[in-house]
Amino acid sequence: MTASEERGRAIYFGEKGSALDSAEVQIGDLSTKLPARTFPCASCHGRTGAGKAERGAQPSQISRDALTRPYTVKEATGRKRPPYTSSSFRNAVRAGKDSGGNALSEAMPRFDLTDKQLADVWAFLAVVAEASDPGITDDALTVGIVLDPANPASQAQQKLLGVLAGDIDKLGGVHGRKLTLRIVSPKNAGAETANVFALVFPQSVPPAGFDSTVPVISVLPASAPSAGAFALVASEADQASALKRFATEEWGVVSVKDGCAAKKGETVLLGSAKCLDKATAAKRVLLTQTVFSSIPPASRKVLPAETYVAFAAPLSRVARNAQSAFAQTRARARNDKSSILAEADAYSAAALLIEALMRTGRDVSREGVIDTLEAVRSFEGGMTPPLTFGPNRHVGSRGAEIVRYDALAGTFALSGIWTDPDIR
Repeated sequence: MTASEERGRAIYFGEKGSALDSAEVQIGDLSTKLPARTFPCASCHGRTGAGKAERGAQPSQISRDALTRPYTVKEATGRKRPPYTSSSFRNAVRAGKDSGGNALSEAMPRFDLTDKQLADVWAFLAVVAEASDPGITDDALTVGIVLDPANPASQAQQKLLGVLAGDIDKLGGVHGRKLTLRIVSPKNAGAETANVFALVFPQSVPPAGFDSTVPVISVLPASAPSAGAFALVASEADQASALKRFATEEWGVVSVKDGCAAKKGETVLLGSAKCLDKATAAKRVLLTQTVFSSIPPASRKVLPAETYVAFAAPLSRVARNAQSAFAQTRARARNDKSSILAEADAYSAAALLIEALMRTGRDVSREGVIDTLEAVRSFEGGMTPPLTFGPNRHVGSRGAEIVRYDALAGTFALSGIWTDPDIR
């Protein structure tokens, strides 16, 4: 693409560093101006400019070919217009009037872009139908793996995922494309969306601010996830809710107290290992796996006899074939057991993305992968419970298994009770 087309592409997709970063829009009769970066062209008109019907609205086709057809065009709304020119295109984007002077839909934002910026967009629309998403070529597809170099599990996770990618390539790759992994530091994850097709977060929760068109896979959900973000298992908050539900159903405890202010005889939720000394007075202590893991093994002996831990991905709910596949991949990676849980997280996140890529097909796009992920039901390919997603559900498994912990013996009960908000 030419330099002008590249700049136009950045605006069209709302990439970081594009002209949309400093531009504003107005919508309908609203006087309030909004950040233009939250309204990239692609979010309504689609990756190829073909228009994407959503919530009763049907955005127009805006490829250059569709806009400049040498005859009167009747839009899906019944509105008729002559061919666009670069001048009438600028007027449409700024003033909300089509090439015939008719008002565009109120849903169409009006952008305060300059002539030069709109010339760049106009140039890109000539090639938008052939444009591909970042990170994809005819023979390779690049996925960003976000790893913190200071995390001791990063090396083991990287080795494991390298073996997994190699296995995929031996089987023909992703519909003929080599699966390439690009290691990305957390601080550079946002900028790397211009270079990779999708991002996988096997360690941390994704930060806010990712473009809605970028597929993002993480283990735990973000507090403010983007529209393209998918998480494998329940958040810490959802695990805490599962513990509280368990307390109500098992013991009739309606009000679970704060472990940092525990009193004798209470059932408490310990939200931080820093409050361990206060929680020892309680009759029962409830913890998420993350909080439990943060307590040094020697310190766990002070926990009361009735201690219960929530596991979002207990082995008892992982499919046998997935356990076997993971074990074989680990064996080829030749990692020791010190980071096995972190490796399971990385394997599960990557397995879900690979499944979506395979289901989407050779004509793959970010938009298509997100649509595919939303159609996944009961996926059992990772070290997690079965994962189910939907347009309004981007967390695959929202339950947790509550398992009793014997503080004196330092062991868990052989089985627990699965608590799931989706099962009433």
